[in-house]
Amino acid sequence: MNPDVFLLIGLVDRPEFRPLAERLISLGEKYGFESRAYASLEEAERKGGERARLILLLESRPGEYPRKGVARFRRLAPLAPILLLAGSLCLGEGRTGRLPAGAARFYLYEFETEVLPELEKFFRHETSRLALPATAGEEDFWREASFESPSAETVPLSRTEPGRTAVVAADPAMRRLLADSEPHDAPAAELASPGELLRLAESPRRILVDLTLPAEKFLPRFKEMTDRFSESEFVIYMFAPTPEETALFAAAGKRVTVRPKPFFRLVRPAAGTY
Repeated sequence: MNPDVFLLIGLVDRPEFRPLAERLISLGEKYGFESRAYASLEEAERKGGERARLILLLESRPGEYPRKGVARFRRLAPLAPILLLAGSLCLGEGRTGRLPAGAARFYLYEFETEVLPELEKFFRHETSRLALPATAGEEDFWREASFESPSAETVPLSRTEPGRTAVVAADPAMRRLLADSEPHDAPAAELASPGELLRLAESPRRILVDLTLPAEKFLPRFKEMTDRFSESEFVIYMFAPTPEETALFAAAGKRVTVRPKPFFRLVRPAAGTY
């Protein structure tokens, strides 16, 4: 019996991708999946990808995987989900381009929180977001990824006190960075999701949000947050916000500021330093 196959396409030896690739290969082997690595779509197409159950594109540079090329390649494995993992040079849809149906985009800093849990379910042959039909677009994929609904039970603001800041970020490093940007005499509550925020019994003075979802997908959830904490100040960090996106978020609450990523000098420098 032939084993299930998943493809890693891209520069797997690139330093930012090597640890991820090694982990994926090990995880696949654990559940009986055979991994095959190719440097490009063209090489994978020449050597055959028709048996692939899953395709992961590691994007090192903008334009590496054009929409037409991905659409042509998926004819070899029409039922296989395609995940594009964008590297540090490819942040934002403007650099990775719009993907064809059946493909979804993630960034490396989302691997632990967004990609790995779904891959583990997929490798175990369990229901996951990767089971969406090949005709699904990225919007369908994100709809399945919507943050968990808050329970009716609330919890105290145990990691801080009323009047202090709450940081909402799926990525632990970003949570720490944003929390460190707040005054040290008022440590921030570090929360992994909007669901955790909405279960707080007390209203934070400020709420900092690291946005990784597309703006239009996050907006309904954000409205829940501003309705729940109507007197709180919100600061949203997102990559290259457009004036239209800024206006949408500003209209969703009383005190909303949108700031671009990447950003610098969040932590106040010590006296005498730059």
